Amino acid sequence: MTSNYAGLFINGTFGWPTLNASGLPSGGPAYPLATPGVRLGLYPTDNVTVLLGLFNGDPAGPGLGDPQNRNRAGLNFRVTDPAFLIGEAQYKYGDPKSPTGLSGVVKVGAWSHLGRFGDGRVGTEGLSLADPLSNGTPASHHGDHGIYGVIDQQVYRLADDPTKGVGIFARASGAPGDHNLVDFYADAGINFTGLVPGRPDDAFGAAVAYTRIGKSFRNYDLDLAAFSGVAFPRRSSEAMLEVTYSAQIVPGWTVQPNFQYIVRPSGGVVDPQDPSGTRILKNAAVFGLRTTLKY
Repeated sequence: MTSNYAGLFINGTFGWPTLNASGLPSGGPAYPLATPGVRLGLYPTDNVTVLLGLFNGDPAGPGLGDPQNRNRAGLNFRVTDPAFLIGEAQYKYGDPKSPTGLSGVVKVGAWSHLGRFGDGRVGTEGLSLADPLSNGTPASHHGDHGIYGVIDQQVYRLADDPTKGVGIFARASGAPGDHNLVDFYADAGINFTGLVPGRPDDAFGAAVAYTRIGKSFRNYDLDLAAFSGVAFPRRSSEAMLEVTYSAQIVPGWTVQPNFQYIVRPSGGVVDPQDPSGTRILKNAAVFGLRTTLKY
């Protein structure tokens, strides 16, 4: 599910997409929490790879609050939770050794979680969760699943170093909208590596990400406004832009300034500082600096 070109960027969604991080128990089997798993790799040709993975489905275990607080040391290697399964096929093309070759890879995959998931709108008695007569317990869905696609493509390369030049990436994924907070996700970006005169190991790029709130959760917001008579905002989607530059100070030490701009944080949730409860959070600008040492 990952993209090599997306690895330059700092926002977590360019590693493990928001769709999975928000919908799977404890965020799924991804950084920063580990969980036991096994993976099978099949390599029928030099260009084709098939990967199958089976993981414990909840890195922190059930409970309330931040899963990183339930698994503070990251060592809760649970093996009894419902499983998370994922399969992916990859096709690599282009000859990176050719003086003019532009390489790329296309990935398609699907995943499934065997646990139970609560509906975003409907309760166990069939009423909207926003209805005052509802018991407040979401209807249960057995299992969750999704599909995704990834493309990494080199569009320009330096003649003296095939690993440097200009690369682009794009990803998209979808999941059922009745019990996933996010039912559609897409991102894309462009990288420039080794193109700054006199700085062959610097890289910079820009990327965008789009996250759509699941249909049931959007409709729940409409129900909440209808039953309460208050014009609560309806969550819709979040968009994000990131621009970053990774500068090598000396071999093994890089400094990376970063800027992110987030439109409708969390899809347009209510601002907790608004006493009326009707104003959404403002767009957010984030400035950061990351330094990395390799030894």
